[in-house]
Amino acid sequence: MRGGWRARSLAGTLCAFGGAALALAFAAQAQAQTATDLPVRVPGSPSPLPSSEAPKPKPPPVPPPPAPDGLGQNGFYLEADTLTRDDRNNVWMAAGQVEARYQGRVVRADTLTYNVVAGTVTADGHAQIINTDGTVLSGDHVLMDDKMRAGFVKGFSAHEPFNITFAADVAVRRSETVNELNRAVFTPCDICAPDGSHIEPTWSISASKVVQDRERRLVTYRDAVLRVKGIPIFYAPVFWHPDPSSPRASGLLVPTFSYSNKLGMTYQQPYLQVISPSEELVIDPQFDTKVNPILNLEWTKRFYSGIINARVGVTYGRDFDSNGNQFGPQTFRSYILANGAFDLTKAWSWGFNAERTSDPLLFDKYNIANVYEQHGPFAADNERLVSDIYVTRQDTNSYLSISAVSFQGLRQVSAGVTEDNRAFPLVAPLIEGRYDVPFSVAGGSLRILGSAVVLTRDQQLQTATGPTDNSRRATGEIDWLRTFTLSNGIRLNPFVNLRGDVYNIDNLSASNAGNHTVSRGQATAGLNLTWPFIRQQGSQSVVLEPIAQFLVSPSVKANANIPNEDSLVFTYDETDLFDPNKFPGYDVFDGGARMNLGGRATFDWGGGRNLVVVAGRTLRADTTNIYPAATGLNRTASDWVVAADTTPIDGLTLFSRALLGDQYGIDRLEVGADFAYQRFRGYIRYDIDNTIPAQTVNGIVYGGKINDLEYGGEVFVTKHWGVSLAGIHDLVANDWRMRDIGLIYKDDCIRADVVYQHEDTIEGRLGKSDAVFLRLTLATLADEGYKNADFR
Repeated sequence: MRGGWRARSLAGTLCAFGGAALALAFAAQAQAQTATDLPVRVPGSPSPLPSSEAPKPKPPPVPPPPAPDGLGQNGFYLEADTLTRDDRNNVWMAAGQVEARYQGRVVRADTLTYNVVAGTVTADGHAQIINTDGTVLSGDHVLMDDKMRAGFVKGFSAHEPFNITFAADVAVRRSETVNELNRAVFTPCDICAPDGSHIEPTWSISASKVVQDRERRLVTYRDAVLRVKGIPIFYAPVFWHPDPSSPRASGLLVPTFSYSNKLGMTYQQPYLQVISPSEELVIDPQFDTKVNPILNLEWTKRFYSGIINARVGVTYGRDFDSNGNQFGPQTFRSYILANGAFDLTKAWSWGFNAERTSDPLLFDKYNIANVYEQHGPFAADNERLVSDIYVTRQDTNSYLSISAVSFQGLRQVSAGVTEDNRAFPLVAPLIEGRYDVPFSVAGGSLRILGSAVVLTRDQQLQTATGPTDNSRRATGEIDWLRTFTLSNGIRLNPFVNLRGDVYNIDNLSASNAGNHTVSRGQATAGLNLTWPFIRQQGSQSVVLEPIAQFLVSPSVKANANIPNEDSLVFTYDETDLFDPNKFPGYDVFDGGARMNLGGRATFDWGGGRNLVVVAGRTLRADTTNIYPAATGLNRTASDWVVAADTTPIDGLTLFSRALLGDQYGIDRLEVGADFAYQRFRGYIRYDIDNTIPAQTVNGIVYGGKINDLEYGGEVFVTKHWGVSLAGIHDLVANDWRMRDIGLIYKDDCIRADVVYQHEDTIEGRLGKSDAVFLRLTLATLADEGYKNADFR
């Protein structure tokens, strides 16, 4: 016959039947283990809707399906060292490196017996079946039908896509879609070392019986035992998870355990209910030993034109402090965090956010994560909930946005007292638009802008300029810009800006109560001048670019009838150094004759290594009083703005930005580094800011001196073990707002972080806190890659 094929090849036999040996070893341990010996811990399985935030890695390779053999559906091929035909008993026997092919399947074994009358095929000795999809089934003794489909396997093992391994003492095919495995084990982790020897999987599930139902896409276990590195840590009489061939199915997600002085022991067991291919619901109850439980739900629905995501939570109980001491009456406490975004047409879209809570400290009390995230056009703010509805239209020449926004403040004025939400405005409507004229105007480009807003309050807001209730503003603006490039490389950009505002304000102050209408206008003419010098040598280049901006406009005097509500937060740095109007909003703008002078230097050494330096300052003909004093912008010569970013070597990025006074004193400084190498990665930040004056708005103190140190990182001492550190230190208050220290284990199948966290932050009745929690990143039972979760 023919020779050359070896049954004990690594890929074909799963470490020379290490999978079957693994199943027998685990089965023996499972029979000796009792449920009372095991702590509670269950692996998760189903994967939620695909997320764009963390792309899944490609699945591990599996043996390719057999190549076309030209036999068709009826052709049969058999090779062996010897072939014996027993006509009396109607039995054919092949021995010695046997290989048979039929209907795309390949069977290999030491011996193969075909019973013509019974229509059965028996393979013994290193038997292996390669199915048409490339999956490999192995066993010591395999009983098949006459189409070479396995019906009974002794010493069974199977390697499926995404590194999934099933192994069992005995496997029985009950039907076309149901397989039963006795004394079996399941793992998505490696069980083979590079040299082909068997290794203990990082985690696995063994059971007395496993039923794999491919029609229902479900794997069910009886007497399931979860093992980590061979150590049993959880027992369940019945357990189930989606079949690995199922991309998404209902089932239990990864449970979480943690301990804190606030909640005591915490156990969360989320369950994923797949309603349809485009809709799912996660039911996530949280049980705590010190306080009443909370039920969290997350519903996601995808449409052809967009998506809706809604998170809600509800609990019933008394209030409690950072030590779990309860007080006050029993009451319902709840929250909703919902958002949606839809494309109506290619140009038109709309969306919404609905964020509210009945208890301003509910998120902090129950450690609810990912609360203050931006969805839609409005930036998220820590400890503020934003609800809005908006519609936008955008094409190449124009943009239009119409929206309505409301806020709920959660910041604590004092213990048990939250900022007064009646002083927050209802912003409705807020209209912003622009139109770029598609043809040249006076040789340049012309842009028309408009904005309008109505602010309505239930109670006065105390601002730096006085109390105000309601206001309405309409703004029209025209920008014109033209570009000239001279023969010596100088680039000139003359520009003109015309702007007009109309304000209608109620109850500005007690001495000037009533309704007031105020209008104002501003015209600015200017010139941008840049002269870049470029030098190229091989893959390296240097660009030096002096920049000057000259502006002239009427001087601006503060108008007591116009409150400053949208420009309270002001930062002077390299991002707005060359802006004609440095304020982020509409309520305040600059004027007078002034110059922004500076330059930019860019060094590029190739291979991603570079250095960018920006420096400059603002000069003005007359002093003003509209800017924060520490920036120097009120003087005829402002502070110096200096910024630098560099990547000197691969894996390391350094940055700094500073605001330097006349005597080069530091008014603001931010320095930091990001680094990422094979064994360690992390970041560090140091921030000083003396430019924001402290002011009280709505009972909350904003601004004031900032001096913070923030860091985070991880170092792997060995290939699999590492430590992590993170912290935020307020050097002004001499408080650690947060400190983390953790132990990490990582391999190709799982990542586990056990972290101790201490927080000094005091929020109302919630004081300093300590907690221990677990972060897991694991190859889930029905997920191609790793599933991230942060468990607190």
